[in-house]
Amino acid sequence: MNDNSRSGSRAYWGRTGAALIAGALAASGIAAALPASGSPPDDLTRLRAEAEIEELTYCYAEATDAIGRGELEYGRSLYQKCFTSDAVLEAYYPGDDPNGPPSLTSDPSAWADVANNEFTTKGYVSTQHLNANVRIDVKGNWATMSTYLSATHVIDPTGAIDLAHGTYEDIVVRTPKGWKIKKRTLRLLTYMRVESP
Repeated sequence: MNDNSRSGSRAYWGRTGAALIAGALAASGIAAALPASGSPPDDLTRLRAEAEIEELTYCYAEATDAIGRGELEYGRSLYQKCFTSDAVLEAYYPGDDPNGPPSLTSDPSAWADVANNEFTTKGYVSTQHLNANVRIDVKGNWATMSTYLSATHVIDPTGAIDLAHGTYEDIVVRTPKGWKIKKRTLRLLTYMRVESP
């Protein structure tokens, strides 16, 4: 066998192998799942938007915990990244009428002062806001987001904490600087002191 027949043989088997793989992909449906050239599929755009929107709830938690550590201005600057400049923040405490006016209403910059005053007055030395069960519904250039909250407010690291549980309900909009929260409503289910024996 000479070199030409070997290379011809390799090319033949290479083409045959490629055809077999393409046929297997088509038969399994994988080829149909691959995006065509051009614009990305709507699902990819939606997933990207959902990821950017979900990041906003973590941005808020990071900002609030910075304030809980005594870093007020850092927390305020993070709030500016999470919210539109005209955003509205509301809070309903346990026992509030859910259809009535909120206990607190503020804009993002003033909300930093509200949080700082609340944390300082109650003697918190740190806080930890955990978010879960984030649900997002994107509708073009706006979306809704719902997030469960579990927050620990430390009074004495070995003796006492205040625990809060609730839900954030958000209206989010797409801006030239990306997705931002336009309205955040906090509905607290519980707010209680826990002390060690």
